[in-house]
Parts: sequence; structure tokens; C-alpha cells
Amino acid sequence: MAKTPSKPPSKPASKNPTAKPPAKPASTPATKAGPKKQSSPGLSTLASDILSGRKKATQGDAERLAASVLGQDEKKGQK
Repeated sequence: MAKTPSKPPSKPASKNPTAKPPAKPASTPATKAGPKKQSSPGLSTLASDILSGRKKATQGDAERLAASVLGQDEKKGQK
């Protein structure tokens, strides 16, 4: 018959019974984990073309890109 290993002796009790346990680190508040917002492939291509210099942004391009960015904001800012 095999012997089961004995448990190591438990730690001795604290000498100060009124001592408080160590403080737990402050936890960060949970945030809503909704679906991640993604730019459309067309807007991503437009932004890439403008940033690389392959295309000069028109007023309409700037408005589409700005609307996309603002639409992806999690927390609404100043208007």
C-alpha cells in the first residue's frame, strides 16, 4: 500500500491577532466590452492613400474620415 504524502505543517498564527491583512491593490473599474468598431475597407484605403501622398484629400474626403473617427469614439466629447 502506498503512503500518501503528508501535508507540510501550516504556518504559525500571527502574533498580533488584531493586525489587518495587507491592503489589496486598487482595482480599475470594469469597462463595457462591446464589439470593437472597425473602419470600412474603403475608408481605410482612403486614409492610407492620403497619408502616403498617393492622393490629395478633398473637403469631402476630410469630412468622411472625420465622421468615421467621431463615430468610433467610445466616450462622446465636447461638441
